Amino acid sequence: MRWLFSSYTFASLCGSPLSSQNGLFAALVAPSSLEMQQRRGRKRALKANLTRQQKLERRLKREEKEAARKQYSFMERLNIRRMKNLLSPSQQFPGRLIREEEAHLPDEPTTNVFIRKAVKTQEMQQPSIYNNPNAPVRLRIELNMSTERATKMVSNSDEIVPIPHRFMHNEKRTILAFARDPKLQELAVESGAEIALGPEMIKKIIKGQFRTDDYDFCVSHVDMGPSILPLRGILKTRFPTKLNGGLGEDLPELIEMFKNGVKVNIRGDPVYPLWGLCDTVVGRLSMSDDELEANIGAVIAAICKHRNPALGPFINRTLMMVIPGDAHFAIDIEKFVPVATAEEIEKLEKRRSKKKKKEVVVEEDEEADMTTISA
Repeated sequence: MRWLFSSYTFASLCGSPLSSQNGLFAALVAPSSLEMQQRRGRKRALKANLTRQQKLERRLKREEKEAARKQYSFMERLNIRRMKNLLSPSQQFPGRLIREEEAHLPDEPTTNVFIRKAVKTQEMQQPSIYNNPNAPVRLRIELNMSTERATKMVSNSDEIVPIPHRFMHNEKRTILAFARDPKLQELAVESGAEIALGPEMIKKIIKGQFRTDDYDFCVSHVDMGPSILPLRGILKTRFPTKLNGGLGEDLPELIEMFKNGVKVNIRGDPVYPLWGLCDTVVGRLSMSDDELEANIGAVIAAICKHRNPALGPFINRTLMMVIPGDAHFAIDIEKFVPVATAEEIEKLEKRRSKKKKKEVVVEEDEEADMTTISA
């Protein structure tokens, strides 16, 4: 539309007395012709029709994005986002061994010169300094969390491992026992359990009339196995099973194991999911070398059960440390690590060959679809 404003119409609309003057004011304020163009209707033809090939590519991209999103839960993604700006737990002191980066280094030191500050562990525990000759001996175990599936890692776990040589861990562990026989309940309490419950208490626990959060561990006799199944969602990781050692026929032995065993916690790295850590205490400085070695062997054997030995070494490196102190010593644990049998390796290779065949079939189908689309 075109609108034309003249000096006369503008002045008459404004009602200005200056309109009678020699047109000076009108010449100043009169605009030139103003053109306004109005486009009506929607913008069409912006969404062109997609070909079958473009639709297939978009579908594949959506599937890849959805698979990457489902790899971690919402809270795991949130933690990963927070931890990206922080240092990975595996990279914190004393760091993680990456064999590829240290392949050029010699196997043995070329000199006999060592920094005194880094190797004064025995001096630090003497009565003249820390006065802690019975200090705890700690193991820092670096793990490889990969499994057969590329998107699945070894799950986190908490368990109690029985050790051949006990030591004072200075922890108060409360134990809840389940037994059907009243005599077994009395025996469990005498052995060290805080309380022993029978089948009549299962409904009260489900209704919330009896709290189980006050107990660190739970053990159960075999005769109570079917009765405690409804408590799986309530007890969660504390639910007694044969895998975690909480279900058995000898209640005093189970309670003794949970009272004096070693806590083993396997945790994945939130920044690098392929890495994992396990920190545990295996003894005291006052114990003999043979006793410490036996405890270390029991802990290593329990940790290696969480991953198929046919996949390769589960433990990347094991460091021995003393609390307090920063000195650490790498120890050789090869004799404690289980070796994969020929049958386990053969089964793993068969599963991998089947997966490769399926992947080849899928790729051939996709190529056939692409050729038909292009044709």
